[in-house]
Amino acid sequence: MSVETKTIGELKNHRFFVPSYQRGYRWTEYEVTALLNDISEFSSEGGKRYCIQPLIVKRRKDGTFEVVDGQQRLTTIYIFMKIASQEIRSATPPFELQYETRSDSGNFLQSLSDDEDLGVKKTKNIDYYHIASAYETINNWFDKQVDKSVAIQEMNTKIRRSVFFIWHEMPDDSDPIALFTKVNLGKIPLTNAELIKALLLNKDNFSTDINNRQTEISIAWDRIEQGLRDDSFWYFLNEKEQSGTRIDMLFELLANEYNASLPTKIPINQKYFPFSVFSATLNASADKEGFVKALWGEVEKLYADFREWYADLDKYHIIGYLIATGVKIADVFAITRGKRKSTVTRDLLEKVRRVTGKTDKDVLNRISYGTDNQKIRKLLLLFNVATLVCKSEKQYRFPFDIYKGETRDRIRWDIEHIHATADETDDADDSLWNLTLLERGTNRSPLYADKPFNEKRKVILERESRGLFVPLCTKNIFLKVYSRDLTDMDIWGNDDKADYISAMALTLEMFFEGRFGK
Repeated sequence: MSVETKTIGELKNHRFFVPSYQRGYRWTEYEVTALLNDISEFSSEGGKRYCIQPLIVKRRKDGTFEVVDGQQRLTTIYIFMKIASQEIRSATPPFELQYETRSDSGNFLQSLSDDEDLGVKKTKNIDYYHIASAYETINNWFDKQVDKSVAIQEMNTKIRRSVFFIWHEMPDDSDPIALFTKVNLGKIPLTNAELIKALLLNKDNFSTDINNRQTEISIAWDRIEQGLRDDSFWYFLNEKEQSGTRIDMLFELLANEYNASLPTKIPINQKYFPFSVFSATLNASADKEGFVKALWGEVEKLYADFREWYADLDKYHIIGYLIATGVKIADVFAITRGKRKSTVTRDLLEKVRRVTGKTDKDVLNRISYGTDNQKIRKLLLLFNVATLVCKSEKQYRFPFDIYKGETRDRIRWDIEHIHATADETDDADDSLWNLTLLERGTNRSPLYADKPFNEKRKVILERESRGLFVPLCTKNIFLKVYSRDLTDMDIWGNDDKADYISAMALTLEMFFEGRFGK
């Protein structure tokens, strides 16, 4: 499928054919007004452009373009231009619309004007009704502007020069009805990745060996997408699911770099930002084949870097912790880009230190539940991660997918009081030495909540015996791994608390000093 961008002005002399399988024009006042507001609020200063949506077409033998998707916006733009042409002589619609079944709808569109009695004509059929209603909505919208004539002229200039469609042109042998059905059933998400794939695989980008080059990229693309479907890998790098396809993440990261080199920057919040960046870069390139080769090489290199992070358990845990505490993958990418391994580890640890704050024993002893909960969550997660980095035999991974997965299922991780605050035998203790991480469902269950220490241990061990995730440090607490005195396994006393904080402070010190595996 050929993919490029076309401004409305670049649709000059295009003739569009709306086939019988398409419904007629059906936009209401709400959709029409929303489009006008969006375009009006968009600033085209500095050559910025507004992406209206993909327009999927197939060229017909008579030179017209069959509209597979995008009819509603295309028709709305046409109706606006019929209004504008009455204010501006040169503002006639640059393209034509015709219909396979109700050919009179095309004639009605062409005849639209303020002189027509739309109130009478709109009652003739449902197409006339919606077209005439949109015409009235657009006129009413401009009536509310400070100066209607000036507003129309400004909108006309902006639409023709700065508003564009992502232009999909289907191959000659493709089935437009099948694609229309899939698009409208939501089975083909119009993601940046799919648009970029079509952009890169366009046969016009290759001078020789076209089929082999297209096949090579397609096979590598599928391999990367398959790798990103591994939740353990994905949630190590991400806090949540991707709104499009997962490979979009790679293009989003690279698009920021490419955008910095464009003479006219693409607004980062623009819909289809990555696609727009690569499309603009490709269009400006004198060597399209060289551009595709270079970009795809960077995609594969970036994916290989991520796999290397995942395979290196120190990087896996450090980077995984940063992502889990809200650091953007783009920030981690910037820290690691083009640096030596020793420098990368040092810089990543420094980033962790900035995220977490001071972790010496005096600070840990002053932290309290209620006032420092955000810091407590970060510290307890870091203690688990640092324990695996510094103390394990490099065979265990902290399961970020499970940790975040349970969050996605609306189960939050509680900051658990080890010795219950509701226990009437002792005063409430909100200090860090009495806190750990525990999944909310377990923490608030009748079998666990407010129970004595030894009964809580039974629940924790039973949960783990069923293969459910219990953070390592939480399990260690209830097994009294950090306690030097094991004469009383049924209580969590002051000595246990002091030993726990000492172990945490020592582990975090080793972690930040890079004393891994010691």
